[in-house]
Amino acid sequence: MDFRKISRYVALAAMAAAMFAVVACGDDEEASSSAADEPAELVPVSAQATVSAPAVAPSSSSDDSSDSDSGSAAAEDSGSDIMMGGHLRYGGSTGFPPKWDHTQTSTWIALFHYGGRIWNGLLQFSPRDGVDIWNDMATDWSISDDGLTYTFAIDPNLKEWHDGTAFDIDQIIYGYNRWANPPEGIIQPRVGALTMVTAMEKQGSDLAITLEAPFGDFLAETANGWHLILPKHILEANNNTIPSADLMVGTGPMIYEDSEEGVSVTTVKNENYFRSDANGNAYPYLDKITTFTFADAEVEVAALRTQQLDAARLIENQFPGQQAIMDENPGEFTFSVEPMVDVASIQLNNTAAPFNDINARRALFYGVDKARIIEFNGKENPVNPISWFANLFPSYDEIASYPGYNADTRAADVEKAKGYAAEAGLTEFDLISVPFRVQDAELVAQDMMECCGVKVNITTQDWTTMVAAVEGRNYDAATGGTAPSYAGIIPVIDIMLAPGGGRNGGWDPPANWNAAWGKAKAMQPGAERDALFAEMERIQLEEWVPTLPYYGVVSNKSWWHYVHNMNNTAQELFSNNKMEDLWLDSDAPESGN
Repeated sequence: MDFRKISRYVALAAMAAAMFAVVACGDDEEASSSAADEPAELVPVSAQATVSAPAVAPSSSSDDSSDSDSGSAAAEDSGSDIMMGGHLRYGGSTGFPPKWDHTQTSTWIALFHYGGRIWNGLLQFSPRDGVDIWNDMATDWSISDDGLTYTFAIDPNLKEWHDGTAFDIDQIIYGYNRWANPPEGIIQPRVGALTMVTAMEKQGSDLAITLEAPFGDFLAETANGWHLILPKHILEANNNTIPSADLMVGTGPMIYEDSEEGVSVTTVKNENYFRSDANGNAYPYLDKITTFTFADAEVEVAALRTQQLDAARLIENQFPGQQAIMDENPGEFTFSVEPMVDVASIQLNNTAAPFNDINARRALFYGVDKARIIEFNGKENPVNPISWFANLFPSYDEIASYPGYNADTRAADVEKAKGYAAEAGLTEFDLISVPFRVQDAELVAQDMMECCGVKVNITTQDWTTMVAAVEGRNYDAATGGTAPSYAGIIPVIDIMLAPGGGRNGGWDPPANWNAAWGKAKAMQPGAERDALFAEMERIQLEEWVPTLPYYGVVSNKSWWHYVHNMNNTAQELFSNNKMEDLWLDSDAPESGN
């Protein structure tokens, strides 16, 4: 198999580098920006009205400063007319939100169904590419020379929550403190670098945040799709959580209206939203968004084909159905497949037998034929080989030489697996599989029986139940994994491998790995940091083997062309759910016209 046939994914590394260029500010002077003047008043736009598109597309923050225009998403087809109003129906076939407080779960499903439409963060990733950093609550920012203090200018138009309760900077301080120091009994798996915050100070209309040590990706952490600000007055009145959907009170472009358990969530336009486009037209453009969950992805494809859905993000194994719709409707429909940083892995509970023995973990690492799993998925589900650092590091040629990918060493790898299984006394284990990866689990079971005489007992659970089992350490092995909320090695490590990471399913790094991680996360990109990543990867291969990474998925998204400003971005699942500037043609099924 030529793994380089998917070498276009290397482009994602360039994307990540571009993002790091955004977050890395000048060494000699404080990085700052000059925000464009806000209109004195937002231009009122009535439902179903037509307004002029912004004349200039948003700037991407490609230099060492922010640019407030980059927070005003212009229409992609600049110069055309934007239709205000309408109802977007968006499908996503994996599951229903396990909790209404998205901060207490690590699954993208929560962000898909509400996320940035209900709440805002300090900053956000561009809905055009998922890489550039745009404004959100903050219109401007600067970074101190020592890299420790970040100062954000908060939008003066941000004045209230959806329920009319007054909003001030103290709410942001409360939200970040809750991430870093959650109340007793509250788990916040996607906390990331917010644990490094040592002080927050309100300085007039600005917020200054100080870190305990430099962190190269901190600006990206403030744009992280998980790090949205929830209302103190709701949380404190409800035992520090959001027990029901009607209590999802935010500052975002949409307001919760209704939901049907296991089926859909509907949000409607926030008429008092504080953000607007470059022409002063108030966001959001749409009147309503309904997101749907489908137990059967084939049913979702059928709904998309018949325009009962306007757009969709499907689970794996349904690519041909979406491709067929595009082939049948040239120029009217897009099926997009884009690079994604992802780590699909056999997660191993290192805290209990049998996988508290490194030789049992090594038996899987050498025994499973990962190339066969990738080949089996084929056109139905194009996937690519990975390391523990997804497809970002090391090179594809190096990854292709790993056990399980390299046909030339397969016989020797099997012999090693047999020896490791015997040394660990590994004869049987339980493997949880989500429905869309059952075929992967079956191939793992076949490989382990053929190479080592190890029996694998497969049970099937939905994604949410599987994640709960892994987080609770109530499992032997699981076909899980994760994707970071933005594209880069640092967030992969932070969520998947580092102690306390939200998807760390029971594996504690060796001391030498922790030491390298402590140095790497404080650095900007460069040869010195790459050398640390190489050492961490060596430790993972030779001394730790925490999990079995076997492939990375791609990001797919489909939409009819009467939906405007749809983009399939880097880490789409996490970074592109606000939908402020989506709009529908007048001939869309539910345009409102």
